[in-house]
Amino acid sequence: MLHRRAKASPTAEAMVGAAGRVVTAIPRGGYGEVAFCVHGRPLKYAARARTPLASGVRVRVSSALSPSAIEVAHLGPAADGCP
Repeated sequence: MLHRRAKASPTAEAMVGAAGRVVTAIPRGGYGEVAFCVHGRPLKYAARARTPLASGVRVRVSSALSPSAIEVAHLGPAADGCP
């Protein structure tokens, strides 16, 4: 029987520059969640932004704050499917 090793999820630092979609609104001064599709797999990271962002907004990762948290900037409205 073949055993396939699951690819490790990318670190927050590796996500810098990636586009995603806000799935839990990001409030002023707080955290929300941003989803990404990486190699066909959905991933979510805790995220903050300089301005509040509503659910569904497309964003780009501007920096890694910790291994599991990112800072994002607004890109525009989300399209259907993966961000």
